[in-house]
Amino acid sequence: MLGFQLVQDQRVKLAITPELKQSIYILSLSGYELIQYLQEQAMENPVLELEDNRDYYLYRSKLRAKGEARPVQDMLGNVKGAQETLEAKLKSQLRLLSLPAEVYRAAAFLAGNLNEDGYLDMDMEDIQSPSGVSAELLETALEKLQSLEPAGIGCRNLKECLLLQIVRDPSAAPYAYEVVSGFLTELAKGNLGRIASDLKITKEQVQAAVRYIRGLNPRPGQTLTAFEQHYIVPDAVVERAGDSFTVALHASNLPRLSMNRECRDWVSLKQSMEASAYLKDCMKSARWVIRSVEMRKATLLKVIYAIMEEQRAFLTSGVRSLRPMNLNTIASRLEMHESTVSRAVQGKFVLTPHGVFPLKYFFAAGLTTSDGSEASSRKVKARIKEIIDSEDRRSPYSDQKIVDILFSEGVQLSRRTVTKYREEMRILSSSTRKQRA
Repeated sequence: MLGFQLVQDQRVKLAITPELKQSIYILSLSGYELIQYLQEQAMENPVLELEDNRDYYLYRSKLRAKGEARPVQDMLGNVKGAQETLEAKLKSQLRLLSLPAEVYRAAAFLAGNLNEDGYLDMDMEDIQSPSGVSAELLETALEKLQSLEPAGIGCRNLKECLLLQIVRDPSAAPYAYEVVSGFLTELAKGNLGRIASDLKITKEQVQAAVRYIRGLNPRPGQTLTAFEQHYIVPDAVVERAGDSFTVALHASNLPRLSMNRECRDWVSLKQSMEASAYLKDCMKSARWVIRSVEMRKATLLKVIYAIMEEQRAFLTSGVRSLRPMNLNTIASRLEMHESTVSRAVQGKFVLTPHGVFPLKYFFAAGLTTSDGSEASSRKVKARIKEIIDSEDRRSPYSDQKIVDILFSEGVQLSRRTVTKYREEMRILSSSTRKQRA
């Protein structure tokens, strides 16, 4: 027979309060994102005040202290105008061709589907099916698009891109068209003798054509693409001080927060129960935001200092002296959780004596050396680049030769790993490097 009874059970549960969630979120924000977030909080919370740290306001406060007139700033005059996109620039050229409406619409649609290099990545069949446009109309539209400037725009592959530029160039080198149309693979491998034999021309003529082809633009869209210049403000500055170093948070990423005194005084008057309760909630929220920002500062300083302690050799010798390191290394050193360290380094940059680096740059896997120690993968990449930079251009090192050089220095890598690292650094293969020497 079933029955009911009361049982007392003791359990431990981890409850994350909204305030703790907010603190974790603030820690993960970059300096720029933090300022934006605090501006939003200050707009919603009348008690919270955020002081602007920009030099203009510092300059304005100095003038005000001296009793001088405040300079008039035209904020809108400092706003950068929007730049035309690749699609907009091509459409402006299409309007000058006086095309039939249906051809213009199809050409404009194709222009909107070009990548930043100016290539049409979509198949014509994929465009024709949903749009219901005939294949003949699409071909006409593509032809009009490819007639625009710069030469090579609207191409579907590298061969078509180069051929479009050669055809439109009245001073193109002899046999350049033939080399690109039939021997592009052999050209990439540097088999100039094979090309000369098949075309029944001299090797000097092939070399002249190759020199001309190398001068063509394989990414014509880049000349029309609007580039946005991005500026990085480091979250911290690391400076050497003799045998030691100092870590300081960057001034622009140190928001000054305070609580509105008038609101606090108004609460003490208690003229309205509802208003007083609302302002008390605002004061509680403001205090927690201020506390979370201070906790973020303290955590960042601890984490960055620990990273630099582990990578102390980097401060004196640069990237070549980077040591293998992971999140657990810093978490164990600071007795923090790995997730806290991960949030602290996310999207953060540091200014060092060797330049500005993202904090994640200092975390790299270790590779075993012959003496049993470990070398950072970034250190190995830097060494591979040094080897390639010092090679004889007439006889560049193969990936296997680089493996042998590293093995003689105590670093054991497979040829596949060297190839992977070389490609990650966007360094060409030995045969292509020899061709371009």
